[in-house]
Amino acid sequence: MQMHTKKITVSMFALFSVAIAPPAAANLKPGSFITKDGAEITPTLQTGLSSNNNFFSTPDNEESRLIWTIAPNIKAAIEDGPDSYKLDLGTSSSLHNKDSADNFTQVNIGAGVHKEFTSQHRLDINGDADWLYEPRGSGLTEGLGDAVNELVKYQQQNVLVRYEYGAQSSKAQVALKAGFFSKKYQNFREVSQYRDYDKSLIGVTGYYNTQASTRTFLEVKQENYRYDFLQANGISRDSDDVKILLGMEWEATALTSGSFKLGYQNKDFDSSERENFSGLSWEAGVNWQPLSYSTVQFTTSRAAKDPLVQGDYIKESTYGVNWTHSWSDYLSSLAGINYTNEQYTGDIGRKDKSKSARLGLNYVASNFGMVSTYVDFIDKDSTQSAIEFDRVIVGVNFTFALKAN
Repeated sequence: MQMHTKKITVSMFALFSVAIAPPAAANLKPGSFITKDGAEITPTLQTGLSSNNNFFSTPDNEESRLIWTIAPNIKAAIEDGPDSYKLDLGTSSSLHNKDSADNFTQVNIGAGVHKEFTSQHRLDINGDADWLYEPRGSGLTEGLGDAVNELVKYQQQNVLVRYEYGAQSSKAQVALKAGFFSKKYQNFREVSQYRDYDKSLIGVTGYYNTQASTRTFLEVKQENYRYDFLQANGISRDSDDVKILLGMEWEATALTSGSFKLGYQNKDFDSSERENFSGLSWEAGVNWQPLSYSTVQFTTSRAAKDPLVQGDYIKESTYGVNWTHSWSDYLSSLAGINYTNEQYTGDIGRKDKSKSARLGLNYVASNFGMVSTYVDFIDKDSTQSAIEFDRVIVGVNFTFALKAN
């Protein structure tokens, strides 16, 4: 594949907008129709054009691309008293101006059931299946530039069951959770077979209701990672991951809503040749709404996670601030910054730092359409020079939906 070097000049129009991913239809309220069986059907269609000035995520010799996207989606929901049933079907296709080998279509299927047998017994079952492609220069092709002339494709499935006992108005509730996740690659099997894995989850959470729109909780969960094939070096990647977290969640008050949990994580590998993790872990998300039309969201997390290519585990810390503001019934903006620090373990001495910024502008052109412009700034530093890159993405999306009632 021939490499081309081309820089993007960001227009003044594009600077009015931005997002790490194309902005969601924040101001658009899609309409729906009801079938004779009582199902509420909500179709949407998003199409757009973006320009990426470093498509392969390389430290130099960047290649730019123009990318057309089209993403139809249909949601179906049935409400039956306190019970509900939901189905979500969507696809996302990308067409590239330089190489048809990079064109792809992803498929996403999701379903969920909520049942309330009595005021004290509630059950949620959610599942999804996805057929996906890794972005160029990430995942298995990280640091390889355009050396691989085929997209890496994979599929994943996830099922989560949650049962909660205790009336919402009572002082205490307890929730039991179980789940299963599976990820399987579809090509480059010489390498990718060693990254196929299944993950099972079991957990229990005890809640105490303060009767002031706030619940404190203690969460204990275990995730078991099991890889399908043993690597050539004979060192197993299987591990058991246990977290014990103490936290609090609160409903919207005059100014804030959100949750946080802080505690202990222990990641124990089956093989003694891999380095285990034991230490602090947290998750937090807080929405601050000083005005009814303006919201600031703070997010942060820390945990040890499985790497895709190198190392035993990654100690990852994330921090983010995002601001959304509605200037009128038709116009809204978004802005955000995010920072990620990743420390790899396992005789590689790799450290990555990623910074991103987003700005965006959404305009509801009618009761059934919205225009979203955006620009993304991404900067990744690493102790491995082949991993470093800068990127600017500029684009515009058009979202169409039925007219809301």
